[in-house]
Parts: sequence; C-alpha cells; structure tokens
Amino acid sequence: MLREGPGDHEQRLLLASVAAGDRKAFETLFRLYFRPLFAYVVKLIHDAGRAEEVVNDVMLELWRQAGGFQGESKVSTWIFGIAHNKALNAVRLRRDEADLEAAESIANGKPHTLEQAAARELREKFAAALRALPLDQREVVELALYHEFGYEEIARIVRCPLNTVKTRMFYARQKLHALLADLAADFGLEQGR
Repeated sequence: MLREGPGDHEQRLLLASVAAGDRKAFETLFRLYFRPLFAYVVKLIHDAGRAEEVVNDVMLELWRQAGGFQGESKVSTWIFGIAHNKALNAVRLRRDEADLEAAESIANGKPHTLEQAAARELREKFAAALRALPLDQREVVELALYHEFGYEEIARIVRCPLNTVKTRMFYARQKLHALLADLAADFGLEQGR
C-alpha cells in the first residue's frame, strides 16, 4: 500500500482530473503508484523488464479508463486490480513462450528435459520462500504483507470472494511454514537442536 502521499479522497479527485485529460494529475498518480505497482508485479512475474512493461501498461490503462472508475473501492484497490489482471496476462504469455521455446528446442534436436526444468525450479524455490507458493496464494500474501491491503480489498483486487482470500492465505501460511521447516532442517536449524 502507499505509505505517503494523498489519501483516497485526494486520489479520487486526481483520477477525476485524469478522466478530464489532466496530464499533471496523471503524472502525480504515476509517481505515486509506479514503485508499489512495480514491487507487486515483479514479485508475481519474476522479471524486472517485463514488470516495468506491465506497470506502464497499467498506467496507460489508468489514463484510458479513469472515467470508468465507479468509486466502489479505494483508488488503490482499483489500480492494483488492473495490475493484477495485467500481471496474470504476463504470466500466461511467459508460459506460452516457454512452451514454444521447449517445442523449438526439441524440433532442433536439443531436448528440453523435465529434469532441467525441475532443477531450475528448485533453484528458484531456494531463492525465496514466497516464490514457492502458487500464484493465487503468493499474490494474497504479497498484497497483505507488502502492500498492507486488508482481506476485503484483496478480494476486490483479485476478484474472488472474501472467504477464498482467507482460504488462500491459510494454505499459503501452511506451505510457508512447511517450506521454512524443510529449509531449517536442511541447514540444521530445526527446533530442539
């Protein structure tokens, strides 16, 4: 969530000005949201270059759709909802590209083995415990911990029922606990030692 800057009321006024074509209001919102959106998106898609492109797409969408804001949520919730959709599209595109790359390497006589993919995935899991979570669980954790959204706001952003957000958080906590326990055991840090 945003730690400094205008509150929701002021952001609503800025958004209304953007809808009227005010570039300065847009620049203000751009400066306010670029970093938090980038932090959110890069943690979901794990590619800084693409994350920057996604955030720029989000801001372009904000410029185009500012007049479509209905006021049913905070401005931040609405903007992060746009980011959520754009990030999911980027993840899907990345998977499609990876599938195409694997097919091309097989066609060229360079087999792309499941073992290679598993080894790469294992390295990524050690890089950060959060990255080991499924996307739907990881994003609720990211939104709650790093952006300080409440469960109701998260439900609006990811467009699912409140209880689904709570369930995802529950399972994410369980998986994080198990993963961290396994990592602790690997390094001889288990409880009771």
